[in-house]
Amino acid sequence: MSPLLRSMNRASTGVPDTVTDVGRDEAIGALFRAHCADLVRLGYALTGDRGAAEEAAQDAFISLHRNWGSLRDHSASRAYLRAAVVNRCRSVHRQRARTVRVVQPLRPDLVELPGADIDALAHEASQRIASQVRTLPTRQREVIVCRYYLDLTERQTAELLQVSVGSVKKHASRALAALHVGLEVAP
Repeated sequence: MSPLLRSMNRASTGVPDTVTDVGRDEAIGALFRAHCADLVRLGYALTGDRGAAEEAAQDAFISLHRNWGSLRDHSASRAYLRAAVVNRCRSVHRQRARTVRVVQPLRPDLVELPGADIDALAHEASQRIASQVRTLPTRQREVIVCRYYLDLTERQTAELLQVSVGSVKKHASRALAALHVGLEVAP
């Protein structure tokens, strides 16, 4: 167990680690090793900011650590972590909405086209798609990331975002239509 988690545990309970705390720490450590990178990628897909994504994942694990005893089903820990990252990313977007940013339009005459290297072209295309996804309204962006990045079903997406399946379908349809227009591709 890390010194930070140990000190948090002692500070929150006032007693040293117990056998159950060790089991909790081992379980959370295993979850961290197995899913942290995926959670950071999820956060990045939702925010476009690596620092915010890492912070969202970190906050999710801290929250899981604090609330471990109140979880009825520890096998749902991965879903708990995903939901925590999505909620934290929503907070990031709310904070961003409060600040006004001036963005200079991209001038095509200043952009160098990549060479014929296929990897460079693929990277450019994925950056363009990611840029368009970031322009979508929050709920549409969340649905697109869950459905096409995380490859979740409509029902799983609805459960994660705590909306109806119909809402997932509606937001996915609107988001895809907006992406087709923004990327100038035929539906």
